[in-house]
Amino acid sequence: MATSSVVMTAAQLQQAERATMETVDEAVLMDHAADAVAAEARGTTEARTRLMDRAKVVILTGTGNNGGDALLAGALLSAEGADAVAVLTGDTAHKRGLERFTAAGGRVVHAADSMDEALALVGEANCVIDGIVGLGARAGLRAPADALVAAIPLHTAVIAVDIPSGLEADSGDADLPHVHAKVTVTFTALKGCLSARPAKASAGLVVLADVGVALD
Repeated sequence: MATSSVVMTAAQLQQAERATMETVDEAVLMDHAADAVAAEARGTTEARTRLMDRAKVVILTGTGNNGGDALLAGALLSAEGADAVAVLTGDTAHKRGLERFTAAGGRVVHAADSMDEALALVGEANCVIDGIVGLGARAGLRAPADALVAAIPLHTAVIAVDIPSGLEADSGDADLPHVHAKVTVTFTALKGCLSARPAKASAGLVVLADVGVALD
């Protein structure tokens, strides 16, 4: 297990992940990631609500592994008593993450079917966990994610998984719609968007987490 404060590209990190997963189950890496995200969400939210069982946590999740990390973190928080709701921005979600989340008592809302409810949940949340897209995504947000992100109140604690959705991992540009995080829990190494301006201003506090990816 290792981390690097040196900026690495998305391609370099994806290669390191693939090499690690030749000997380590992907689920193990994702569980480590979820632990790190939940810890930051827990600390940030409890400071605002005093008790986790009074916290309203919304997980914005896409279809990929970042969404899975966010759902697994949400499962941990739901098991501790948080009122956790996953808002799905796509047609599907990470299978294991969704199963763990619902088994822990989390509720699921499909934005495409219940946009008004999804917007209301985002507006009332104490904490929003951003797991919409990850390293391989292009800059900007597509519907319905763009509207959901725009509806997050300025005072809400936003925890981004790896990078704020809508930023391009290797770029410092921040021209297109994207998440503005209070905390970004990034895995293994820093990315360009977390270290170059103006994008780094949208990352908030960057927490570098060791999830078990080996670096040569």
